[in-house]
Amino acid sequence: MALAIVVLYLLLLLFTSWYSTRLQKKNSSKGFLFADQKLGTWLIGVSVAGLAVGGASTTGVAQNAFTAGISAGWYDTAWAAGALLMGLFFAGRLRESGIKTINGMWNQVFGKEFQTVSLVIQLVVQVVIVALQMVAGGTILSALIPSISYSTGLLLSAGIFLIIAIVGGMWSAALSNVINVIMIYVGLVIGVIATVQHYGGFEQINLALAKLPTDGRFGDGSQWYDLFKGMGTAAIAAWFLTMLLQAIPTAGTIQVALSAKDEKTAKRGFILAAALMIPAGFISALFGVIAAAYFPGLEKSAMAMATVVAQINPVICGILLAGLWAADVSTATGLLVAVANMATNDFVVKFIKPDMDDKTQVFWARALILVFAVVAYLAATTIKGVLGSLMSVLTLWAPYTILMFGIFYFPKTLKKSSGWTTFLVGVITFLLSKFFVPSLAILGQPIYTTAITSLLAYLACALVDKRVCFEGRFVYKAQDALK
Repeated sequence: MALAIVVLYLLLLLFTSWYSTRLQKKNSSKGFLFADQKLGTWLIGVSVAGLAVGGASTTGVAQNAFTAGISAGWYDTAWAAGALLMGLFFAGRLRESGIKTINGMWNQVFGKEFQTVSLVIQLVVQVVIVALQMVAGGTILSALIPSISYSTGLLLSAGIFLIIAIVGGMWSAALSNVINVIMIYVGLVIGVIATVQHYGGFEQINLALAKLPTDGRFGDGSQWYDLFKGMGTAAIAAWFLTMLLQAIPTAGTIQVALSAKDEKTAKRGFILAAALMIPAGFISALFGVIAAAYFPGLEKSAMAMATVVAQINPVICGILLAGLWAADVSTATGLLVAVANMATNDFVVKFIKPDMDDKTQVFWARALILVFAVVAYLAATTIKGVLGSLMSVLTLWAPYTILMFGIFYFPKTLKKSSGWTTFLVGVITFLLSKFFVPSLAILGQPIYTTAITSLLAYLACALVDKRVCFEGRFVYKAQDALK
């Protein structure tokens, strides 16, 4: 039954991808990559929410909750805070600016070398995130459908991500996210209610939790329903800081903002997305708590959610499975379109064929979606911890966000040296505190040290360097993108 429900969900996604091709102009790069810039508030909202609520926000949260309890749910709220910041301060301005990619802006302000480095980092980070969704998708399918192995689930996830993105581009990603977000919440809500009932209600679950040993991986047991104790305030605050800094310069969110029909729609869509994200985290955390109560010997905590729901009614299990898989699909498809847009406009058009026509751009975008999907699939075989891997790479966005505040809100403080200085100080600090000198990480979290040193570097440039990057409000010059 679970397999049948997933198959129906897949068929619906494939139909949506096909239908999306009827909404866009044939061989139009604007239609394929930006949905003709016609996305309304709700499509923006579900696109951003779908981008955020992926494997890390569901199965990754349950994995943390297996030992930390309900406080693991703050991860999704942190993402919501980032989306809210993006909506209030940047989504409208980015849509108004006329840029095609964030790297085009870097090129105009700091030069092509800075743009190229930014492009490489964006591509690497986004491909890693797509790979994480494949890992989560393969894990979910193999755990809940015994006839599907992990490797088969991984391949199937990669194939579906690829088809949706390559067929309809941004229109396909946006429309499929309407289905995905509905499936995510229907699956999570029905699934958690059925799971709690299956295990005898909270009274029985709490009795099982009370029997867990207090001298091992589960601590003293006081963390299960405490909103802060399990993860700790330092880690939760680090999530918020990371998400506040990563939601603004990342390719996925910018791609959605640029696809909005106007500035106000972009702003309202991100605010709506923030509201849509929050519940998923705490619902997912409950699955991890229940897994700890009844499967304390589980060796792979990443399997916490899948292990728990595999025991419930097959129909409900299938609905939840489709919902969890929808979370991975929603994140990966939009990111594949975003990386293809960057690679096409910031590399192919800029360095290979500046006079490329629309039809050829669409061809290159589809070809690059295929390439990045294959690379992500190969990378997926080496990634172990879902949330840990993701949080590591997201720290790299700290210096970029500081620079974007300078560009859009404090241009008088933005100097010629700001770009490279802020970026290099941030990256070096991250590498040192994460891999070589862990003691540099404030409260054990590299994001604190990275954000502080990046900001100090920016302020130092503002005080010492007298060469401003531009006068007045930032205005994008399309011709500069080809220089």
